[in-house]
Amino acid sequence: MDLSLVSIGVMCADVTVRPVDTLDMPPKGSLFLVDGMELHMGGLASVSATVFSQLGGRAGVIGRLGQDSFGDYMLNNLEKEGVTTTGIRRDPDNPTSATVVIVDAQGERTFLHQMGANAHVSEEDIDWDFLKQAKILHWGGPGITPKLEGEAMGRILKKARAMGILTSMDTCYDGQGIWYPLIEEALPHLDIVFSSLEEACLYTGKDSPESIAEFFRSFGAKIVVIKLGAEGMYLTDGAEALRIPAHKVEVVDGTGAGDAACGAFLYGHDQGWSLERCGRLANAVGALTVQHMGGAEAITSLEDTLAFMEQAS
Repeated sequence: MDLSLVSIGVMCADVTVRPVDTLDMPPKGSLFLVDGMELHMGGLASVSATVFSQLGGRAGVIGRLGQDSFGDYMLNNLEKEGVTTTGIRRDPDNPTSATVVIVDAQGERTFLHQMGANAHVSEEDIDWDFLKQAKILHWGGPGITPKLEGEAMGRILKKARAMGILTSMDTCYDGQGIWYPLIEEALPHLDIVFSSLEEACLYTGKDSPESIAEFFRSFGAKIVVIKLGAEGMYLTDGAEALRIPAHKVEVVDGTGAGDAACGAFLYGHDQGWSLERCGRLANAVGALTVQHMGGAEAITSLEDTLAFMEQAS
Protein backbone atom coordinates (compact mmCIF):
# COMPACT_ATOMS: atom_id res chain seq x y z
CA MET A 1 0.00 0.00 0.00
CA ASP A 2 1.65 3.24 -1.14
CA LEU A 3 1.37 6.31 1.09
CA SER A 4 1.91 9.90 0.06
CA LEU A 5 2.50 11.19 3.60
CA VAL A 6 3.81 9.67 6.80
CA SER A 7 3.76 11.87 9.90
CA ILE A 8 5.95 11.11 12.89
CA GLY A 9 5.67 12.68 16.31
CA VAL A 10 2.95 14.13 18.47
CA MET A 11 -0.40 12.43 18.86
CA CYS A 12 -2.60 13.42 21.77
CA ALA A 13 -6.14 13.57 23.07
CA ASP A 14 -7.36 17.14 23.62
CA VAL A 15 -9.86 17.86 26.38
CA THR A 16 -11.13 21.27 25.30
CA VAL A 17 -12.87 23.58 27.76
CA ARG A 18 -14.53 26.85 26.72
CA PRO A 19 -15.07 29.68 27.19
CA VAL A 20 -12.71 30.36 30.07
CA ASP A 21 -10.79 33.56 30.66
CA THR A 22 -7.64 32.40 32.43
CA LEU A 23 -7.58 35.69 34.36
CA ASP A 24 -10.85 34.65 36.01
CA MET A 25 -9.87 31.13 37.03
CA PRO A 26 -11.76 30.06 40.15
CA PRO A 27 -10.04 29.89 43.55
CA LYS A 28 -8.87 26.53 44.84
CA GLY A 29 -11.59 24.25 46.11
CA SER A 30 -14.44 26.03 44.30
CA LEU A 31 -16.62 25.10 41.32
CA PHE A 32 -16.60 26.95 38.00
CA LEU A 33 -19.26 26.29 35.35
CA VAL A 34 -18.34 26.29 31.64
CA ASP A 35 -20.48 26.15 28.51
CA GLY A 36 -18.54 23.42 26.74
CA MET A 37 -16.16 20.54 27.43
CA GLU A 38 -15.28 18.16 24.60
CA LEU A 39 -12.79 15.45 23.66
CA HIS A 40 -10.99 15.81 20.32
CA MET A 41 -8.11 14.29 18.41
CA GLY A 42 -5.03 16.48 18.65
CA GLY A 43 -1.30 16.51 18.01
CA LEU A 44 0.83 17.89 15.19
CA ALA A 45 1.46 14.52 13.55
CA SER A 46 -2.03 13.08 13.85
CA VAL A 47 -3.91 16.23 12.79
CA SER A 48 -1.70 16.84 9.74
CA ALA A 49 -2.11 13.22 8.60
CA THR A 50 -5.86 13.31 9.21
CA VAL A 51 -6.41 16.46 7.15
CA PHE A 52 -4.21 15.09 4.37
CA SER A 53 -6.45 12.02 4.32
CA GLN A 54 -9.68 14.04 4.50
CA LEU A 55 -8.61 15.96 1.39
CA GLY A 56 -8.16 12.70 -0.51
CA GLY A 57 -4.52 11.75 0.09
CA ARG A 58 -3.12 8.55 1.57
CA ALA A 59 -1.50 9.19 4.95
CA GLY A 60 0.01 7.17 7.77
CA VAL A 61 1.39 7.91 11.24
CA ILE A 62 4.41 6.73 13.22
CA GLY A 63 4.31 7.25 16.97
CA ARG A 64 3.14 5.90 20.31
CA LEU A 65 -0.18 5.66 22.10
CA GLY A 66 -0.72 4.26 25.56
CA GLN A 67 -2.72 1.13 26.34
CA ASP A 68 -5.57 3.24 27.69
CA SER A 69 -8.92 4.75 26.74
CA PHE A 70 -7.36 7.88 25.23
CA GLY A 71 -5.18 5.63 23.08
CA ASP A 72 -8.24 3.66 21.95
CA TYR A 73 -10.00 6.92 21.12
CA MET A 74 -7.08 8.22 19.06
CA LEU A 75 -6.54 4.96 17.17
CA ASN A 76 -10.23 4.57 16.35
CA ASN A 77 -10.52 8.14 15.08
CA LEU A 78 -7.40 7.95 12.94
CA GLU A 79 -8.65 4.74 11.33
CA LYS A 80 -12.12 6.23 10.84
CA GLU A 81 -10.52 9.10 8.90
CA GLY A 82 -8.62 6.68 6.66
CA VAL A 83 -5.18 7.18 8.21
CA THR A 84 -2.96 4.08 8.14
CA THR A 85 -2.04 3.23 11.73
CA THR A 86 0.30 0.24 11.36
CA GLY A 87 3.22 2.53 12.29
CA ILE A 88 1.72 3.22 15.73
CA ARG A 89 3.06 1.38 18.77
CA ARG A 90 0.85 0.86 21.81
CA ASP A 91 3.00 1.59 24.85
CA PRO A 92 2.03 -0.42 27.97
CA ASP A 93 4.27 1.62 30.27
CA ASN A 94 3.27 5.20 29.45
CA PRO A 95 -0.11 6.94 29.06
CA THR A 96 -1.36 8.43 25.85
CA SER A 97 -0.35 12.07 25.60
CA ALA A 98 -3.16 14.42 26.57
CA THR A 99 -3.76 18.16 26.69
CA VAL A 100 -6.28 20.25 28.56
CA VAL A 101 -7.01 23.13 26.18
CA ILE A 102 -8.49 26.21 27.86
CA VAL A 103 -10.14 28.39 25.21
CA ASP A 104 -11.28 31.96 25.88
CA ALA A 105 -14.18 33.77 24.21
CA GLN A 106 -11.91 34.98 21.37
CA GLY A 107 -10.68 31.46 20.58
CA GLU A 108 -7.21 31.96 22.10
CA ARG A 109 -5.83 28.90 23.86
CA THR A 110 -3.83 28.00 26.94
CA PHE A 111 -2.46 24.45 27.16
CA LEU A 112 -1.80 22.05 30.03
CA HIS A 113 0.12 19.22 28.35
CA GLN A 114 1.23 15.76 29.47
CA MET A 115 3.86 14.37 27.07
CA GLY A 116 3.11 10.78 28.04
CA ALA A 117 3.97 8.23 25.34
CA ASN A 118 5.11 10.96 22.94
CA ALA A 119 8.15 11.47 25.17
CA HIS A 120 9.31 7.95 24.28
CA VAL A 121 8.93 7.97 20.48
CA SER A 122 12.40 7.22 19.10
CA GLU A 123 14.35 5.98 16.09
CA GLU A 124 13.62 2.43 17.20
CA ASP A 125 9.90 3.01 16.54
CA ILE A 126 10.45 3.52 12.81
CA ASP A 127 9.60 0.61 10.54
CA TRP A 128 11.62 1.55 7.49
CA ASP A 129 9.70 -0.88 5.30
CA PHE A 130 6.56 1.04 6.29
CA LEU A 131 8.20 4.43 5.78
CA LYS A 132 9.68 3.65 2.37
CA GLN A 133 6.13 3.61 0.97
CA ALA A 134 5.90 7.36 1.58
CA LYS A 135 6.69 10.29 -0.65
CA ILE A 136 6.78 12.75 2.28
CA LEU A 137 8.01 12.34 5.87
CA HIS A 138 6.61 15.04 8.16
CA TRP A 139 7.95 15.58 11.69
CA GLY A 140 5.38 17.18 13.92
CA GLY A 141 6.61 18.12 17.31
CA PRO A 142 10.12 19.39 18.10
CA GLY A 143 9.70 20.68 21.64
CA ILE A 144 7.63 17.73 22.90
CA THR A 145 9.28 14.69 21.26
CA PRO A 146 12.56 14.61 23.23
CA LYS A 147 13.92 11.28 21.94
CA LEU A 148 13.59 12.48 18.34
CA GLU A 149 15.21 15.85 18.88
CA GLY A 150 18.84 16.56 18.12
CA GLU A 151 21.00 13.95 16.39
CA ALA A 152 18.25 11.31 16.18
CA MET A 153 16.02 13.31 13.84
CA GLY A 154 19.04 14.37 11.81
CA ARG A 155 19.81 10.72 11.14
CA ILE A 156 16.19 9.88 10.37
CA LEU A 157 15.70 12.73 7.92
CA LYS A 158 19.05 12.11 6.23
CA LYS A 159 18.17 8.44 5.67
CA ALA A 160 14.67 9.34 4.44
CA ARG A 161 16.08 11.80 1.92
CA ALA A 162 18.55 9.18 0.68
CA MET A 163 15.51 6.98 0.00
CA GLY A 164 14.02 9.73 -2.17
CA ILE A 165 11.50 10.90 0.43
CA LEU A 166 10.72 14.62 0.75
CA THR A 167 11.11 15.83 4.34
CA SER A 168 9.24 18.47 6.33
CA MET A 169 8.97 19.74 9.90
CA ASP A 170 6.38 21.68 11.89
CA THR A 171 7.66 23.20 15.13
CA CYS A 172 5.97 23.14 18.51
CA TYR A 173 6.31 25.45 21.48
CA ASP A 174 9.29 24.47 23.63
CA GLY A 175 8.22 24.74 27.26
CA GLN A 176 11.79 24.07 28.41
CA GLY A 177 13.21 27.09 26.59
CA ILE A 178 15.92 25.17 24.69
CA TRP A 179 14.70 26.01 21.17
CA TYR A 180 17.40 25.99 18.45
CA PRO A 181 19.44 22.95 19.63
CA LEU A 182 16.31 20.79 19.33
CA ILE A 183 16.17 21.27 15.56
CA GLU A 184 19.80 22.07 14.70
CA GLU A 185 20.69 18.56 13.48
CA ALA A 186 17.49 18.30 11.44
CA LEU A 187 17.88 21.55 9.51
CA PRO A 188 20.34 20.38 6.81
CA HIS A 189 18.00 17.51 5.91
CA LEU A 190 14.69 19.37 5.53
CA ASP A 191 12.93 20.30 2.30
CA ILE A 192 9.98 22.17 3.89
CA VAL A 193 9.81 24.00 7.22
CA PHE A 194 6.57 25.11 8.89
CA SER A 195 6.49 27.27 12.01
CA SER A 196 4.30 29.84 13.70
CA LEU A 197 5.84 33.30 13.83
CA GLU A 198 6.10 33.26 17.63
CA GLU A 199 7.83 29.88 17.69
CA ALA A 200 10.05 30.67 14.71
CA CYS A 201 11.39 33.81 16.36
CA LEU A 202 12.40 31.77 19.40
CA TYR A 203 13.91 28.89 17.40
CA THR A 204 15.92 31.16 15.09
CA GLY A 205 16.58 34.38 17.01
CA LYS A 206 15.16 36.32 14.04
CA ASP A 207 12.30 38.78 14.24
CA SER A 208 10.52 38.86 10.87
CA PRO A 209 9.05 36.27 8.49
CA GLU A 210 11.56 37.27 5.83
CA SER A 211 14.63 36.89 8.04
CA ILE A 212 13.26 33.63 9.50
CA ALA A 213 12.75 32.20 6.02
CA GLU A 214 16.25 33.26 5.01
CA PHE A 215 17.62 31.51 8.11
CA PHE A 216 15.89 28.20 7.35
CA ARG A 217 16.71 28.38 3.65
CA SER A 218 20.39 28.91 4.47
CA PHE A 219 20.46 25.29 5.69
CA GLY A 220 18.92 24.00 2.46
CA ALA A 221 15.15 24.15 3.00
CA LYS A 222 13.41 24.65 -0.33
CA ILE A 223 10.15 26.01 1.08
CA VAL A 224 9.45 27.91 4.30
CA VAL A 225 5.93 28.56 5.57
CA ILE A 226 5.47 30.96 8.49
CA LYS A 227 2.02 30.86 10.05
CA LEU A 228 0.89 34.34 11.11
CA GLY A 229 -2.39 33.50 12.85
CA ALA A 230 -5.03 36.14 12.14
CA GLU A 231 -2.67 37.72 9.60
CA GLY A 232 -2.56 34.61 7.38
CA MET A 233 0.80 33.25 6.31
CA TYR A 234 4.12 34.11 4.70
CA LEU A 235 5.69 31.55 2.38
CA THR A 236 8.63 31.42 0.05
CA ASP A 237 10.46 28.97 -2.17
CA GLY A 238 13.29 31.35 -2.98
CA ALA A 239 11.93 32.17 -6.42
CA GLU A 240 8.86 33.92 -5.01
CA ALA A 241 7.69 35.17 -1.63
CA LEU A 242 4.00 35.52 -0.82
CA ARG A 243 1.84 36.90 1.96
CA ILE A 244 -1.60 35.31 1.93
CA PRO A 245 -4.14 37.08 4.16
CA ALA A 246 -6.32 35.09 6.53
CA HIS A 247 -10.01 34.60 5.83
CA LYS A 248 -12.30 36.70 8.00
CA VAL A 249 -14.25 34.13 10.01
CA GLU A 250 -15.64 33.78 13.51
CA VAL A 251 -13.03 32.04 15.65
CA VAL A 252 -14.43 29.38 17.97
CA ASP A 253 -11.26 27.43 18.75
CA GLY A 254 -7.82 27.87 17.21
CA THR A 255 -6.53 24.50 18.45
CA GLY A 256 -4.86 22.49 15.71
CA ALA A 257 -5.51 25.01 12.94
CA GLY A 258 -1.81 25.34 12.17
CA ASP A 259 -1.35 21.56 12.17
CA ALA A 260 -4.31 21.20 9.82
CA ALA A 261 -2.86 23.88 7.53
CA CYS A 262 0.39 21.88 7.29
CA GLY A 263 -1.52 18.80 6.18
CA ALA A 264 -3.33 20.85 3.55
CA PHE A 265 -0.16 22.47 2.22
CA LEU A 266 1.55 19.09 1.93
CA TYR A 267 -1.48 17.68 0.12
CA GLY A 268 -1.31 20.47 -2.46
CA HIS A 269 2.44 20.08 -2.82
CA ASP A 270 2.02 16.35 -3.39
CA GLN A 271 -0.48 17.16 -6.14
CA GLY A 272 2.08 19.37 -7.89
CA TRP A 273 0.24 22.63 -7.19
CA SER A 274 1.91 26.03 -7.29
CA LEU A 275 3.25 27.60 -4.10
CA GLU A 276 0.40 30.10 -4.07
CA ARG A 277 -2.33 27.47 -4.51
CA CYS A 278 -0.80 25.31 -1.77
CA GLY A 279 -0.78 28.33 0.53
CA ARG A 280 -4.36 29.26 -0.31
CA LEU A 281 -5.53 25.72 0.45
CA ALA A 282 -3.64 25.75 3.75
CA ASN A 283 -5.19 29.12 4.63
CA ALA A 284 -8.67 27.86 3.79
CA VAL A 285 -8.24 24.74 5.91
CA GLY A 286 -7.00 26.86 8.81
CA ALA A 287 -10.03 29.14 8.49
CA LEU A 288 -12.44 26.21 8.41
CA THR A 289 -10.73 24.63 11.41
CA VAL A 290 -10.93 27.66 13.71
CA GLN A 291 -14.70 27.76 13.24
CA HIS A 292 -15.04 24.36 14.93
CA MET A 293 -13.91 22.78 18.18
CA GLY A 294 -10.85 20.57 17.70
CA GLY A 295 -8.25 20.53 14.97
CA ALA A 296 -9.18 17.51 12.85
CA GLU A 297 -12.93 17.62 12.35
CA ALA A 298 -13.73 20.60 10.10
CA ILE A 299 -12.75 19.20 6.69
CA THR A 300 -15.45 17.26 4.87
CA SER A 301 -13.90 16.94 1.40
CA LEU A 302 -11.48 18.54 -1.04
CA GLU A 303 -14.40 19.82 -3.12
CA ASP A 304 -16.05 21.60 -0.18
CA THR A 305 -12.72 23.05 0.90
CA LEU A 306 -11.93 24.38 -2.58
CA ALA A 307 -15.40 25.89 -2.81
CA PHE A 308 -14.82 27.71 0.51
CA MET A 309 -11.35 28.77 -0.64
CA GLU A 310 -12.71 30.37 -3.83
CA GLN A 311 -15.79 31.89 -2.20
CA ALA A 312 -13.85 33.40 0.69
CA SER A 313 -11.05 34.81 -1.47
